[in-house]
Amino acid sequence: MNNKKKALFIVLIIIMLGFIIIVSGYKFLLSPMSKDISKIEIEVSNGKTLKATSKNLRENDLIRNEDVFLLYAKLNSLENIKSGRYSLNKSQNVEEILNVLNEGSAPLGIKITIPEGYEVRNIIKKLNENLTIDSEKLLEYINDPSLFVNEYEFLKDPKIITLEGFLFPDTYYISEDLNEEEIIKIFLDRFNQIYIENDISEHILEKNISLNDFITMASIVEREAVKPEERAIISGIFYNRLGIDMPLQSCATVQYILKERKPILSIADTKINSPYNTYINKGLPPTPIASPGLDAILATLNPNKTDYIYFVAKGDGGHEFSKTYEEHLRAKKKYLGE
Repeated sequence: MNNKKKALFIVLIIIMLGFIIIVSGYKFLLSPMSKDISKIEIEVSNGKTLKATSKNLRENDLIRNEDVFLLYAKLNSLENIKSGRYSLNKSQNVEEILNVLNEGSAPLGIKITIPEGYEVRNIIKKLNENLTIDSEKLLEYINDPSLFVNEYEFLKDPKIITLEGFLFPDTYYISEDLNEEEIIKIFLDRFNQIYIENDISEHILEKNISLNDFITMASIVEREAVKPEERAIISGIFYNRLGIDMPLQSCATVQYILKERKPILSIADTKINSPYNTYINKGLPPTPIASPGLDAILATLNPNKTDYIYFVAKGDGGHEFSKTYEEHLRAKKKYLGE
């Protein structure tokens, strides 16, 4: 065998060995993590992406590699996962896990949907309608975030004095045998997931704002904006008001005091002596006023940069935006008759 043939033979051997190593490695990354059949509950929320799910599976040591998991799903048309709670274990390989996620799960517990913009009192009422819970005990936990600070990094913000705003609104499947503390952790787990996936800690660091103040702003945006396309505009307006040391003048914060969503506030309402009254107090209220959804959070992370300072409701859910007080007065006269 001449030198050229020998060199070619060696190259072919190297290629074959490389191919064998790659195939073996790929198979290994698809294999079960162990023989452990202990149940691990995984939640796939409505609208959650396969990529986000793969991260959750990796964090729970159910798969070895996120990229290989996603590649296998794409190559085998198993990307159409369904929302729900799943009971998985480490003895399942990637194919088995994907098959389970594509088939859908039987709900593990009672389905309870918490809409965006719900306050703690609304959440407790909703839970009470579906589960046997101790409302007073639940409220005690909610009013003492320090009980959960060791488990959730985001709660280390000293300004967080209540879990109002941090009980993330979503659809949950809650088992009737869970106690009040475990129920709260379900909400906090979901908030923590949103917090991590959207790099909220980095964003608020750039804005030089505390997490408590950020979620407070997001909760106001959630309650003020009816139309999705207006959230980022209204977010920008509130940031503009803070920037010029102008009171936020948010009706939603006064509604929080009144404990009712009063369509039109009276003059007396706007003069109520409360730290939550943003008509008489500058800056943000001390805590969030509701649980903001993901869209409101993203709008607060990425507000529209405009010169708008004012807005008035048009009666169809939308708002007229104004740059000057004179424009605002004309808009009020047009839509409110004032």
